[in-house]
Amino acid sequence: MLNAIETRTPPTIEQLPEIEKQARAVAARIAEEIAQIDQALHGLDELLNFLQPPHTGKIRIEWWKRNGRLVPQPVVWRHSAAGWRAERVPVAGLSRRVRSAREFHDNQKQVRAVCQNVTKLLTMREQTLAPLAMFRRTTSGTLNTNRHRLVLAIAGIDIALATMRAVYGVSDSLTVENAEGLANE
Repeated sequence: MLNAIETRTPPTIEQLPEIEKQARAVAARIAEEIAQIDQALHGLDELLNFLQPPHTGKIRIEWWKRNGRLVPQPVVWRHSAAGWRAERVPVAGLSRRVRSAREFHDNQKQVRAVCQNVTKLLTMREQTLAPLAMFRRTTSGTLNTNRHRLVLAIAGIDIALATMRAVYGVSDSLTVENAEGLANE
């Protein structure tokens, strides 16, 4: 059975600039959407900070470095004898981590609603970036494989041309006389 990609007609050289333009437009739309999601996450983090008291169990969104990029990560703040520390928590079930004890009781419903929105936005962010990550993975693998094959093919062509030139006595450069002779043939 043939792969769907194999059955399509490959683009022509003339179509490549348009394909590049379309890819850039898609990447720009993804970047714009991620920026909007990140801005909304900053706003929700401010709400979480305002709605919860500064006690153990406070939920926030921290921006931590992962693979050289800042990414949003829900955390629960804990206080111990050593001081405050942020503990990463999974996105799934974030609203179930909302505290309801004493100081947290008054705003529990609002904090839970904010956490549900945070979960939706973080899921949207992941889904928006997933096609871009898959594109990067598949193309980098293909390009690396093709680069090695291309080097071998070019080396083979160079060897074949050198052999043919040696066997038939063809020079490497065309002179005006040789070019005229070829044109007449």
